[in-house]
Amino acid sequence: TVQLPGGERVPFLFTVKELKATGNGDTFKPGFQMGGTTTTPSYRTGLFLDPKGRGGTTGYDMAVALPGLQSGEEGDAAMFGENNKTFDVTQGRVEMEVNKVNAEESEIGGVFVATQLGDTDMGSKVPKKILTKGIFYAKVE
Repeated sequence: TVQLPGGERVPFLFTVKELKATGNGDTFKPGFQMGGTTTTPSYRTGLFLDPKGRGGTTGYDMAVALPGLQSGEEGDAAMFGENNKTFDVTQGRVEMEVNKVNAEESEIGGVFVATQLGDTDMGSKVPKKILTKGIFYAKVE
C-alpha cells in the first residue's frame, strides 16, 4: 500500500514479473540505461474474500446482507462490480539507470522509475496509476 499526496492510501503489488530489460549498450557502466514492460498481477488472489464474503473463486456470489437490492432487476446494476470479482492482470513499465558497478563482485546498482496500476479491488474500482522511484541492486551472472 502506498500513500498518495493528500493522504489517500492505494493498495498495489510492486513487481518486475516477466521483465525483459533492454539497454543502450552491451556493458554495464555508470550511465547505462535499461528498461522494459512488466506484468502486474492483481493485488488480491481469487481466494481473497471481501468483508461481505464475496470472492473470485470462493465465498458468496452476492452480499448476503443486501439480498433485497440484488433481485436480478434494478439493484444488480449498482452492485455488479462488487459482486462479480475478477483477477486483473495489467502491464507496467520499469526504467533503470546504473550508477555503480563492482566488476570484481559482479554487482551493479542504480536508480529506477516504475509505473504500474494500483489495485482494482477485484474489478470493482478503477485503478490509479502509481509512479514508484527508488534504488536497485543486482548481482549479474
